[in-house]
Amino acid sequence: MIYLDNAATTYPKMKKVYTETMKYYEKIGINFSRNKSNKSMDALLLKKSLIENLRNIFSSKNKKIIINSSATFSLNEIIQGLDYSKISNIYISPFEHNSVYRIVKKISKEKNIKLEIIDFKGFILDREMLKLKFMSKNPDLVICTHASNVFGNILPIKEIFREAKNYSAITILDTAQTGGVLNFSEIENISDFIVFAGHKNLYGPSGIGGYLYNSDVPLNPLLYGGTGINSEDENMPLEIPERFEAGSPNILGIIGLKIATDEILAIGIDNILKKKKDNLKMLFNLLKTYNYDLKIWSELEENIGVISITTNDYSPQEFEMILNDNSVIVRTGLHCAPLAHKHMFTDESGTIRLSVGYFN
Repeated sequence: MIYLDNAATTYPKMKKVYTETMKYYEKIGINFSRNKSNKSMDALLLKKSLIENLRNIFSSKNKKIIINSSATFSLNEIIQGLDYSKISNIYISPFEHNSVYRIVKKISKEKNIKLEIIDFKGFILDREMLKLKFMSKNPDLVICTHASNVFGNILPIKEIFREAKNYSAITILDTAQTGGVLNFSEIENISDFIVFAGHKNLYGPSGIGGYLYNSDVPLNPLLYGGTGINSEDENMPLEIPERFEAGSPNILGIIGLKIATDEILAIGIDNILKKKKDNLKMLFNLLKTYNYDLKIWSELEENIGVISITTNDYSPQEFEMILNDNSVIVRTGLHCAPLAHKHMFTDESGTIRLSVGYFN
């Protein structure tokens, strides 16, 4: 099998994720902060080790780190939990996944807030229009994906967020496609929230994710319930991360993600990026050799490892079946990002998406 659907979920993972996760789960697979046993303490120490790994990966010293079920849950909690009494204008990029787009559409309708799309010409930020729009309608909340899950283009987050911070905007960065691959040292301090997905380029299991949180920004939790502390209080605790981690934690997912991030740091993020770039270049050049009436929508430069193509000879769905019959796994359609397809004029039938990983 040739697996080219890494933008959805990376596969395979590092071998230790498969071989060691269940060993640790059998040894210490109980809740932390629920009893005083050695096993509970071991679980807590393992989580703390994961937090330190995430700090290294995202170049963060001071942000709080919340662990939950997914990037989608994180985006729901953040966007729905903000105080909108002082928010009038929300800006998003034209490449947002539905995990952002559907939430902000809901919020904008319910709270009568203006939703603006940051102007891009293809994959190039319209810098002058960005400044003019921000001057005309001051940004209060700016939400951007770090890289498109459809076309792979890496967005100029440093430029967008720095301009937004001139207006004291709250900034949310979706790193589902970039966490574990790119360097965050220049954008961590201008990103109030950094959302990550464990099962993509962090090479962890499904059902684990979270976000880094600038706790100076007021935020209400989405989920209410037990936290292991302050049980006598009818309100959610103010302590972080407990305030945002109600319910029994996904210990199995935490173990798997801790092992995966250990491996990422051992390999080196720069080495992972280089391998992905090499794989992307190889695939890009291979596609250009075919004689089909094939259009490559993605660009090789500033690409996280995703290529979208179409061909007049077959619909995306027909092409997927041909590839699938030959054990090549891809994804077709709109990829949960109709806004990106509308922007690139591929929204009629979508694209064939081929996304490489470290292990291709």
